Amino acid sequence: MCDMKALYVTDLHGDKDKYRKSLDIAVKRGISIIINGGDMLPKLGERHIEQPVFIRGFLKDYFSILKKHNITYLTMLGNDDLLWVDELFETVCGEFENVHNIADKKVCIGMYEFIGMNHILDHPFGCKDRVVMETHYIPQRQLSYVAGISNEYGYDKIFNWLEYSRTELPYMCDILNALPESENPKQTVYVMHMPPAGLRLGQLLYQDLDIGSVDIYDFLKEKQPLLSLHGHIHESPDTEKGKWINQIIHTICVQPGQTELGDNDMVYVELDLQKQKFLRKIANVR
Repeated sequence: MCDMKALYVTDLHGDKDKYRKSLDIAVKRGISIIINGGDMLPKLGERHIEQPVFIRGFLKDYFSILKKHNITYLTMLGNDDLLWVDELFETVCGEFENVHNIADKKVCIGMYEFIGMNHILDHPFGCKDRVVMETHYIPQRQLSYVAGISNEYGYDKIFNWLEYSRTELPYMCDILNALPESENPKQTVYVMHMPPAGLRLGQLLYQDLDIGSVDIYDFLKEKQPLLSLHGHIHESPDTEKGKWINQIIHTICVQPGQTELGDNDMVYVELDLQKQKFLRKIANVR
Protein backbone atom coordinates (compact mmCIF):
# COMPACT_ATOMS: atom_id res chain seq x y z
CA MET A 1 0.00 0.00 0.00
CA CYS A 2 2.46 2.62 -1.20
CA ASP A 3 -0.18 5.07 -2.41
CA MET A 4 -1.40 6.02 1.06
CA LYS A 5 -4.16 8.63 1.12
CA ALA A 6 -6.38 9.46 4.07
CA LEU A 7 -9.08 11.91 5.07
CA TYR A 8 -8.62 13.65 8.42
CA VAL A 9 -11.54 15.18 10.30
CA THR A 10 -11.96 16.15 13.94
CA ASP A 11 -14.34 17.70 16.47
CA LEU A 12 -17.59 16.52 14.87
CA HIS A 13 -19.41 16.49 18.24
CA GLY A 14 -22.13 14.14 17.10
CA ASP A 15 -23.05 16.01 13.91
CA LYS A 16 -24.44 13.15 11.81
CA ASP A 17 -24.38 15.17 8.58
CA LYS A 18 -20.63 15.73 8.97
CA TYR A 19 -20.06 12.03 9.57
CA ARG A 20 -22.03 11.19 6.44
CA LYS A 21 -20.26 13.86 4.40
CA SER A 22 -16.79 12.64 5.36
CA LEU A 23 -17.79 9.14 4.21
CA ASP A 24 -19.23 10.47 0.94
CA ILE A 25 -16.02 12.39 0.24
CA ALA A 26 -13.84 9.35 0.95
CA VAL A 27 -15.92 7.15 -1.36
CA LYS A 28 -15.95 9.69 -4.20
CA ARG A 29 -12.22 10.40 -3.85
CA GLY A 30 -11.23 6.75 -3.58
CA ILE A 31 -9.81 7.28 -0.08
CA SER A 32 -9.67 4.10 2.00
CA ILE A 33 -8.71 5.58 5.40
CA ILE A 34 -10.61 8.10 7.52
CA ILE A 35 -8.96 9.45 10.67
CA ASN A 36 -11.12 11.06 13.34
CA GLY A 37 -9.15 13.18 15.81
CA GLY A 38 -11.56 13.16 18.76
CA ASP A 39 -14.58 14.90 20.27
CA MET A 40 -16.82 12.48 18.40
CA LEU A 41 -19.99 12.47 20.48
CA PRO A 42 -22.87 14.89 21.19
CA LYS A 43 -21.95 17.44 23.86
CA LEU A 44 -25.19 19.41 24.19
CA GLY A 45 -28.02 18.20 26.41
CA GLU A 46 -27.62 15.24 28.78
CA ARG A 47 -24.32 13.63 27.77
CA HIS A 48 -24.77 10.63 30.06
CA ILE A 49 -27.86 9.66 28.06
CA GLU A 50 -27.06 10.93 24.57
CA GLN A 51 -23.47 9.71 24.21
CA PRO A 52 -24.12 5.99 24.90
CA VAL A 53 -27.17 6.12 22.61
CA PHE A 54 -25.05 7.71 19.86
CA ILE A 55 -22.38 5.00 20.18
CA ARG A 56 -24.82 2.06 20.22
CA GLY A 57 -27.00 3.54 17.49
CA PHE A 58 -25.52 5.92 14.95
CA LEU A 59 -21.85 5.00 15.30
CA LYS A 60 -22.49 1.27 15.16
CA ASP A 61 -24.52 1.69 11.96
CA TYR A 62 -21.91 4.08 10.57
CA PHE A 63 -19.10 1.60 11.19
CA SER A 64 -21.11 -1.03 9.32
CA ILE A 65 -21.43 1.25 6.30
CA LEU A 66 -17.70 1.99 6.41
CA LYS A 67 -17.03 -1.75 6.34
CA LYS A 68 -19.21 -2.17 3.24
CA HIS A 69 -17.07 0.44 1.50
CA ASN A 70 -13.80 -1.17 2.70
CA ILE A 71 -12.82 2.00 4.56
CA THR A 72 -10.54 1.76 7.57
CA TYR A 73 -11.52 4.09 10.42
CA LEU A 74 -8.89 5.27 12.91
CA THR A 75 -10.51 7.15 15.74
CA MET A 76 -10.51 8.12 19.40
CA LEU A 77 -12.66 9.99 21.87
CA GLY A 78 -11.84 13.53 23.01
CA ASN A 79 -12.20 15.68 26.10
CA ASP A 80 -15.90 16.40 25.46
CA ASP A 81 -16.57 12.66 25.21
CA LEU A 82 -17.16 11.25 28.68
CA LEU A 83 -14.56 8.99 30.23
CA TRP A 84 -17.48 6.88 31.43
CA VAL A 85 -18.27 5.71 27.85
CA ASP A 86 -14.72 4.53 27.07
CA GLU A 87 -15.49 0.87 27.71
CA LEU A 88 -18.63 0.95 25.58
CA PHE A 89 -16.79 2.73 22.78
CA GLU A 90 -13.95 0.20 22.85
CA THR A 91 -16.45 -2.67 22.74
CA VAL A 92 -18.33 -1.27 19.73
CA CYS A 93 -15.08 -0.50 17.86
CA GLY A 94 -13.94 -4.06 18.55
CA GLU A 95 -16.94 -5.46 16.70
CA PHE A 96 -15.53 -4.17 13.40
CA GLU A 97 -12.20 -5.27 11.95
CA ASN A 98 -11.98 -2.03 9.96
CA VAL A 99 -12.42 0.25 13.00
CA HIS A 100 -9.58 0.98 15.43
CA ASN A 101 -9.71 2.96 18.67
CA ILE A 102 -6.20 4.41 18.59
CA ALA A 103 -6.15 6.18 21.96
CA ASP A 104 -2.79 5.25 23.55
CA LYS A 105 -2.37 2.56 20.87
CA LYS A 106 -0.48 1.95 17.65
CA VAL A 107 -2.10 0.67 14.46
CA CYS A 108 -0.03 -0.31 11.43
CA ILE A 109 -1.48 0.07 7.94
CA GLY A 110 0.83 -0.85 5.11
CA MET A 111 4.17 0.76 5.83
CA TYR A 112 2.73 3.45 8.11
CA GLU A 113 2.24 3.55 11.87
CA PHE A 114 -0.58 5.53 13.49
CA ILE A 115 -0.37 6.36 17.21
CA GLY A 116 -3.15 8.13 19.14
CA MET A 117 -3.22 10.27 22.30
CA ASN A 118 -6.37 12.04 23.50
CA HIS A 119 -5.39 13.86 26.70
CA ILE A 120 -5.45 17.65 26.92
CA LEU A 121 -4.22 20.39 29.24
CA ASP A 122 -6.64 22.14 31.55
CA HIS A 123 -9.37 24.34 30.11
CA PRO A 124 -11.97 26.64 31.69
CA PHE A 125 -14.90 24.20 31.42
CA GLY A 126 -16.34 22.15 34.26
CA CYS A 127 -15.97 18.65 32.81
CA LYS A 128 -12.36 17.65 33.38
CA ASP A 129 -12.29 14.26 31.64
CA ARG A 130 -8.89 13.52 30.03
CA VAL A 131 -7.28 16.63 31.54
CA VAL A 132 -3.61 16.38 32.52
CA MET A 133 -1.02 18.87 33.72
CA GLU A 134 2.30 20.21 32.57
CA THR A 135 5.17 21.60 34.62
CA HIS A 136 4.92 25.22 33.48
CA TYR A 137 1.27 25.30 32.44
CA ILE A 138 -0.89 28.04 33.93
CA PRO A 139 -4.58 26.99 33.96
CA GLN A 140 -7.08 29.34 32.36
CA ARG A 141 -9.62 31.22 34.47
CA GLN A 142 -12.33 28.76 35.40
CA LEU A 143 -15.90 29.37 34.27
CA SER A 144 -17.38 27.05 36.90
CA TYR A 145 -16.96 26.96 40.68
CA VAL A 146 -17.10 23.17 40.64
CA ALA A 147 -15.15 20.79 38.40
CA GLY A 148 -16.05 17.20 37.74
CA ILE A 149 -14.79 13.91 36.32
CA SER A 150 -17.52 11.71 34.87
CA ASN A 151 -18.83 8.54 36.44
CA GLU A 152 -21.73 6.29 35.41
CA TYR A 153 -24.43 8.53 36.81
CA GLY A 154 -22.93 12.01 36.81
CA TYR A 155 -19.68 13.58 37.96
CA ASP A 156 -17.32 13.19 40.88
CA LYS A 157 -17.32 16.81 42.03
CA ILE A 158 -14.07 18.60 42.79
CA PHE A 159 -14.52 21.85 44.70
CA ASN A 160 -10.89 22.95 44.87
CA TRP A 161 -9.90 22.22 41.30
CA LEU A 162 -6.63 24.20 41.24
CA GLU A 163 -5.28 22.30 44.23
CA TYR A 164 -6.51 18.98 42.83
CA SER A 165 -4.93 19.68 39.44
CA ARG A 166 -1.56 20.41 41.05
CA THR A 167 -1.50 17.29 43.21
CA GLU A 168 -3.62 14.57 41.57
CA LEU A 169 -3.39 14.86 37.79
CA PRO A 170 -0.86 12.97 35.68
CA TYR A 171 1.60 14.92 33.57
CA MET A 172 1.49 15.18 29.80
CA CYS A 173 5.14 14.18 29.45
CA ASP A 174 4.48 10.90 31.28
CA ILE A 175 1.44 10.18 29.08
CA LEU A 176 3.53 10.79 25.96
CA ASN A 177 6.44 8.69 27.16
CA ALA A 178 4.09 5.76 27.80
CA LEU A 179 2.84 5.70 24.20
CA PRO A 180 3.80 2.75 21.98
CA GLU A 181 7.19 3.19 20.36
CA SER A 182 7.47 4.08 16.70
CA GLU A 183 9.54 1.65 14.64
CA ASN A 184 10.14 4.13 11.81
CA PRO A 185 9.46 7.81 12.61
CA LYS A 186 9.55 8.81 8.94
CA GLN A 187 6.49 6.63 8.39
CA THR A 188 4.70 7.47 11.63
CA VAL A 189 1.61 9.61 12.12
CA TYR A 190 0.66 10.79 15.61
CA VAL A 191 -2.98 11.74 16.22
CA MET A 192 -3.15 14.02 19.26
CA HIS A 193 -6.29 15.95 20.13
CA MET A 194 -4.24 18.69 21.80
CA PRO A 195 -2.03 20.81 19.52
CA PRO A 196 1.62 21.55 20.32
CA ALA A 197 2.52 24.92 21.78
CA GLY A 198 4.13 27.72 19.82
CA LEU A 199 2.78 26.89 16.36
CA ARG A 200 -0.46 28.93 16.43
CA LEU A 201 -2.46 25.73 15.88
CA GLY A 202 -4.50 26.45 19.01
CA GLN A 203 -5.12 30.17 18.60
CA LEU A 204 -8.22 31.38 20.43
CA LEU A 205 -10.64 33.85 18.88
CA TYR A 206 -11.79 35.61 22.05
CA GLN A 207 -8.30 36.39 23.38
CA ASP A 208 -4.74 36.45 22.09
CA LEU A 209 -3.79 33.05 23.46
CA ASP A 210 -2.32 30.02 21.70
CA ILE A 211 -3.61 26.91 23.47
CA GLY A 212 -0.98 24.22 23.09
CA SER A 213 1.23 21.79 24.94
CA VAL A 214 4.95 22.39 25.44
CA ASP A 215 5.41 18.70 26.22
CA ILE A 216 3.77 17.71 22.92
CA TYR A 217 6.03 20.16 21.08
CA ASP A 218 9.14 18.75 22.76
CA PHE A 219 7.97 15.18 22.14
CA LEU A 220 7.44 15.78 18.41
CA LYS A 221 10.70 17.70 18.14
CA GLU A 222 12.55 14.72 19.61
CA LYS A 223 10.69 11.94 17.78
CA GLN A 224 10.44 13.73 14.41
CA PRO A 225 7.56 11.70 12.95
CA LEU A 226 6.35 12.24 9.42
CA LEU A 227 3.14 13.92 10.53
CA SER A 228 1.08 14.91 13.56
CA LEU A 229 -2.68 15.56 13.48
CA HIS A 230 -4.48 17.75 16.02
CA GLY A 231 -7.80 19.43 16.83
CA HIS A 232 -9.51 20.77 19.99
CA ILE A 233 -9.58 24.52 19.19
CA HIS A 234 -12.21 24.82 16.48
CA GLU A 235 -11.64 28.41 15.40
CA SER A 236 -7.84 28.50 15.35
CA PRO A 237 -7.18 28.32 11.58
CA ASP A 238 -9.74 31.08 10.93
CA THR A 239 -8.34 33.59 13.42
CA GLU A 240 -6.01 36.40 12.43
CA LYS A 241 -2.91 34.75 13.89
CA GLY A 242 -3.95 31.11 13.73
CA LYS A 243 -2.67 28.46 11.36
CA TRP A 244 -3.89 25.08 10.17
CA ILE A 245 -0.44 23.71 9.25
CA ASN A 246 3.05 24.28 10.61
CA GLN A 247 6.33 22.42 11.19
CA ILE A 248 8.63 21.27 13.95
CA ILE A 249 11.86 20.81 12.00
CA HIS A 250 10.86 18.01 9.57
CA THR A 251 7.53 17.07 11.20
CA ILE A 252 4.41 18.48 9.58
CA CYS A 253 1.72 19.43 12.12
CA VAL A 254 -1.90 19.76 10.92
CA GLN A 255 -4.91 21.21 12.77
CA PRO A 256 -7.82 21.79 10.37
CA GLY A 257 -10.18 23.32 12.93
CA GLN A 258 -13.91 22.74 12.61
CA THR A 259 -17.20 24.56 12.25
CA GLU A 260 -19.64 24.53 15.12
CA LEU A 261 -22.47 22.05 15.59
CA GLY A 262 -25.28 22.71 13.12
CA ASP A 263 -23.22 24.82 10.72
CA ASN A 264 -23.65 24.13 7.02
CA ASP A 265 -19.98 23.43 6.34
CA MET A 266 -17.43 20.87 7.47
CA VAL A 267 -13.65 21.29 7.49
CA TYR A 268 -11.36 18.39 6.66
CA VAL A 269 -7.89 17.66 5.28
CA GLU A 270 -6.90 15.28 2.51
CA LEU A 271 -3.59 13.60 3.35
CA ASP A 272 -1.27 12.10 0.76
CA LEU A 273 1.38 10.52 2.97
CA GLN A 274 3.57 9.28 0.16
CA LYS A 275 3.77 12.63 -1.63
CA GLN A 276 3.53 14.58 1.64
CA LYS A 277 0.77 16.77 0.26
CA PHE A 278 -1.90 18.06 2.63
CA LEU A 279 -4.96 20.02 1.49
CA ARG A 280 -7.43 21.70 3.85
CA LYS A 281 -10.91 21.79 2.36
CA ILE A 282 -14.41 22.93 3.29
CA ALA A 283 -17.52 21.02 2.19
CA ASN A 284 -21.22 21.82 2.49
CA VAL A 285 -23.04 19.18 4.52
CA ARG A 286 -26.70 20.32 4.53
